[in-house]
Amino acid sequence: MNNLFEYTLASIIRHGYKNLVIITIFGFLVWLLSSVLFITNSLNYEYKTISKEFPDILIQENYGGKSYLLKADVLDKFWQIPGVSSIEGRVWGQYYFETKKIYLSIFGVKSFVDYYEKTIKDIAQTFPENKTPPLMITSKSVYELLKNDIKMYGSVPFFTPDNNLISVKAGGVLKFDNSLEDNDIILLDESVARKILGIKDGYFTDAMMRIANPNEVDFIADKIHIANPTLKLTTKSQMLKNYQFLYDYKSGWFLMILITAFVTFAIILYDKASGLRSEEKKEIGILKALGWEISHIINYKLMEALLLSLFAFVIGVAMAIFFVYVLEAPGLKYVFSGYSSLKQPFELPFVLDFKSLMMIFFATIPIYVAVCIIPSWKIAVADAGEVIR
Repeated sequence: MNNLFEYTLASIIRHGYKNLVIITIFGFLVWLLSSVLFITNSLNYEYKTISKEFPDILIQENYGGKSYLLKADVLDKFWQIPGVSSIEGRVWGQYYFETKKIYLSIFGVKSFVDYYEKTIKDIAQTFPENKTPPLMITSKSVYELLKNDIKMYGSVPFFTPDNNLISVKAGGVLKFDNSLEDNDIILLDESVARKILGIKDGYFTDAMMRIANPNEVDFIADKIHIANPTLKLTTKSQMLKNYQFLYDYKSGWFLMILITAFVTFAIILYDKASGLRSEEKKEIGILKALGWEISHIINYKLMEALLLSLFAFVIGVAMAIFFVYVLEAPGLKYVFSGYSSLKQPFELPFVLDFKSLMMIFFATIPIYVAVCIIPSWKIAVADAGEVIR
């Protein structure tokens, strides 16, 4: 067996260029499939993490296909509906930084408000209100974006809709459990956020509602909508469906890449299955003439195919892990998450799904080994003299 293994290694080295091409193509396909699966698994994990803290109902003022500010007194009457446990009006919006050419999310916080996101709720309890100059708490990525302004001027300038300047000092950095949610957020005192976003007192961007009994969510949402047809109510299950729809849409790209990879792999398999090259046939004929049995030749070709495919598989998976989780999948990540130069980048959490790896393993290596063995067996059972001639 040791002699067979040594001969196989020597054969792989002897056909170095040909085997290097096989390892490169095989490894590239494994890298591509693994990278796509790692990215989709990480995004799926992020979406599931975010969805755990979704409110039961999201309330927005929406008519004529456009969203408008929500009056606070509209929300007050909803407290009288049996089953409603809390209603939280939110002040938030997108702010465009002209100098950075990027949109960031401003979120106004206020003490004693039961925010649906625990990190924001904890920060709001200790957030310094009515402070001069006002403070902001940002995500790490936003701080990195604005730190040169903070170091140079000691604060970040914001302009209100009536062109007044509000200078805001850095008050800290927050960290959510997922990077998709915190990559562009700035927390401000709610009164400051209202001035910057142009939202008057008594109005909110939208509102979150909690329902004591989850089975009554749809009923209460329908009841509110019938009484207030200008309100758009999105339940938690609808939000999850929207995320799933978005994910399925992105999965179209996944399917396209998957098909492309397998078509390429199929071409390699067809080339291998169509027959051995003349030097490979001659080698098998010489081995038979030297006394090798058919089982020895099959074992030799089996070992050669396994060594090549396993080596290429390990290299492909290792390169995919490095590409996705160290380099942050440049180029490929935004195919699935959506790209905009106006958005902040985000980090992919490390999620290693062994089921996906096993799927790639069994979809590539056994097939490759099989198409290597079958042509070799056909030559091995033939007469050695005819094969050599």
